[in-house]
Amino acid sequence: MEPFKNEFSYQNACRLATRILQVYPEFAVREFHLGLKQALEPLELKQRMRLLAERIEAGLPSQPHRLFPILVKTLAENEADSDGLRGFLVWPLTEIVARRGLDHFEHSMIALREMTRCFTAEFAIRPFLREHPKATLKQLLKWCHDPDEHVRRLVSEGSRPLLPWGGNLPELLEAPYPTLKLLEKLHRDPSAYVRLSVSNHLNDFSKHHPLLVIETLSRWREKTPGDPHLEKLARHACRTLLKAGHSGALALHGFASAKSLELISNHLTASSIKIGDHLEYRIVIRNPSLKSIRVMFDYAILHRKANGTLSSKVFKGRIRELAAGESWEIESRHSFKTVTTRVYHPGQHRFEVRLNGRVFPAVDFMLKV
Repeated sequence: MEPFKNEFSYQNACRLATRILQVYPEFAVREFHLGLKQALEPLELKQRMRLLAERIEAGLPSQPHRLFPILVKTLAENEADSDGLRGFLVWPLTEIVARRGLDHFEHSMIALREMTRCFTAEFAIRPFLREHPKATLKQLLKWCHDPDEHVRRLVSEGSRPLLPWGGNLPELLEAPYPTLKLLEKLHRDPSAYVRLSVSNHLNDFSKHHPLLVIETLSRWREKTPGDPHLEKLARHACRTLLKAGHSGALALHGFASAKSLELISNHLTASSIKIGDHLEYRIVIRNPSLKSIRVMFDYAILHRKANGTLSSKVFKGRIRELAAGESWEIESRHSFKTVTTRVYHPGQHRFEVRLNGRVFPAVDFMLKV
């Protein structure tokens, strides 16, 4: 997989400049290009994005009421528009709004609404939530009814308390929990894209207020029993709690205590594997009780870090209803193929079975270069 930073390659930066020049011929394009290729080379994703934002900003009018409309004109009007900008190349534009627009709230909101339709403005809305919380929350509440799903998704994603890459907003986790009224509007949104964001937002809350999340989901379920979209949202919203074996989350999703379950076998087909190979495992679970039990099988890999300590990463497995006395054999494998999001370190690792949140003794294996 190609590194994300290549989205801001010099070639793509040239395309960005060309598009700006099309809509604003006075753009200082020569200054934009000056030394840019060499400057981009050592930088990572966010650093490249911010450098491009600085170069763009330097070559355009400084007043937000003039600057923001120019940026909006560069955007793709629809899917068929091959000249307009969409995707990662819009990120520097949202960064400019976040940087320059805090004292120009109305102009900023107009620009971000248009930009998020071509690339998420979830990061750019967060400075406004910090500096103008009441006005921004009021705007987000209005956007809950926007006809564009990308705008509605911005409402829940941009206001997440613990947004990855976006910087945390811990004040949103404090009573009276101002973003929950947004989720009340969006949890039955017709767009799966929006509902997924709502579930991620609730998952953020679950790390600090698990009972609040369970109570909220229970209340929603009572209003629309049997709604498959809500059930999917609820499972995803509770994923951290379920992995941790939280009793309230387990009960909400019909999982009983794992105390009565037996792990008959936990076997790895090899005691050592190489980076790039697969770890193959075979486990046997038995329900010795006199009643049926819904079983959630997850597993954790305890990865060795550079300093020699182990760090646990839980992976979703499978769900099955086990009848009284029934056994369940699972054979599968876990990939150790090299990916950009994880660095593997050779040495002893561990494979750990988790049933309905209960952690069973781990099995060791060696990871080799």
